[in-house]
Amino acid sequence: MKRLNIILLFFSFYLFSCGVSIKKLNKYAAIEVYPEDEFLKISTSKKAMIVVAHDDDPAAMSGTLTMLKKQGWKIKQLCFTSGNQSRDSAMLIASKIFLNEIEFINIPPQMRRLDFDSSIIPYMPIPKSEFSSKFDLEKIHSIVLTKINEFAPTVIFTLDNEMGGYGHPEHVLLSEFVFNAFKNNQINPERLYQSVYTNSMEDKILKDRLTNQMKKWGFPNSYMSALKMYKLDGMPEPDVQINIESCAEEKMRYLRTFNERERKTIGFYVPYFEKSNAKKYFSVFNREFFRVLKPSIN
Repeated sequence: MKRLNIILLFFSFYLFSCGVSIKKLNKYAAIEVYPEDEFLKISTSKKAMIVVAHDDDPAAMSGTLTMLKKQGWKIKQLCFTSGNQSRDSAMLIASKIFLNEIEFINIPPQMRRLDFDSSIIPYMPIPKSEFSSKFDLEKIHSIVLTKINEFAPTVIFTLDNEMGGYGHPEHVLLSEFVFNAFKNNQINPERLYQSVYTNSMEDKILKDRLTNQMKKWGFPNSYMSALKMYKLDGMPEPDVQINIESCAEEKMRYLRTFNERERKTIGFYVPYFEKSNAKKYFSVFNREFFRVLKPSIN
């Protein structure tokens, strides 16, 4: 039995170590170089808030958040409940890696989406002009604004407000609200960090890989639809990069803590993360990218 366990352990290690080559991973890595972020290094007020629609939305910023927690930052995440107790429970476990606190906006999908029924595809983009007729904006905005101001973060992390990464309307809804509240001084963080991909990552991961997968499976492509609907070339350009290689083990553990369905979704945008060990994977994907916004001066 002991020998069998050793063999199984070795086989598992072999799969994670050799499941995907460095060459294959490099195909999807960023080729651009941006300035290293300095603000987070020198800030003396260390409170960060993540405001996203869904529990797995921080995947592309989780290395940075892990680093901040190690440096003594207090970090809180605000996101919608999934409406599924098992999924929310998995998130509570995953959150311990880089969060001090997580709070769910307790409005389940069928209540926050006013046109919710079996005919809609919830991840497909909708025009921003239709948000007021599709969502309970007053309730959602009131809760988010109150929670942000109660926590009073130094920085807020969101997805981009232009297309929310890949067009999911709830991504855009929350990121757009935070962006506007920040611009209009309704909230007072010192910086707003929007998690984005570089142009080369978008081209290879979203325009190429994701499009081919969706076509193969017969699913509508939210990313390409969002580009057309919002008249965009892609996500906003990053301003900074942050090297997260020192947090490789924690980031991989975070990604793998989710339930199987969420891991598959993450795998659309974080290619092959379940087929490699942390050290090898994040020696390639060793940077996270952000558009950084400063308060407007009226």
